[in-house]
Amino acid sequence: MLYSVIQSIRAYFDYKTQTSISVDFEWPQYFPAFSICNLSPIRFDRFIEPFINYTNSRNLTNTNDTNFISSYQATFIYEFIQFTINNNGPLREFMYPLSSMLIQCKYNEFTCTAKDFLTFISPSYGLCYTFNAKMKNESIRYLNDNGGNGKLELRLYAHSHQYVHFLTDSKAIYIINRTIFVSICI
Repeated sequence: MLYSVIQSIRAYFDYKTQTSISVDFEWPQYFPAFSICNLSPIRFDRFIEPFINYTNSRNLTNTNDTNFISSYQATFIYEFIQFTINNNGPLREFMYPLSSMLIQCKYNEFTCTAKDFLTFISPSYGLCYTFNAKMKNESIRYLNDNGGNGKLELRLYAHSHQYVHFLTDSKAIYIINRTIFVSICI
């Protein structure tokens, strides 16, 4: 038995291994695409009047108060949105356009605008905007564009005073991606 154990140990240490390491540098790298959304999908000032008209026309409520929404009225918000969609009504007019939220945008110390973002609709957050999304006839930004190091700075206005009560408890801009320098004015 001792002979077999020794032979096994010798065979183990005689086993040749080969390790190869390869390092590939990919430069320049793309700046990552990321998306921002206002946490509230609907603007109160643009939504309340059509909503009140809808609930009154269906005899769900009987009010003309466009300054406040009750918890009872709030139960009909998603029904109103579904009704608007089914009747090909415009939902975008109830949402936050990026031009109203974007105070300042700089990428590698050069000014960027709302035109540099691609728009999409999220069922949870309303209108969302993606920076550095691949668009037709547009190139993707690289980290070293304009001699920079891939720094994006945004100042955004959240419009928290326009949030529809009962849809969200917090006041924020939702960012989908990794660390980005963002200043939010509430």
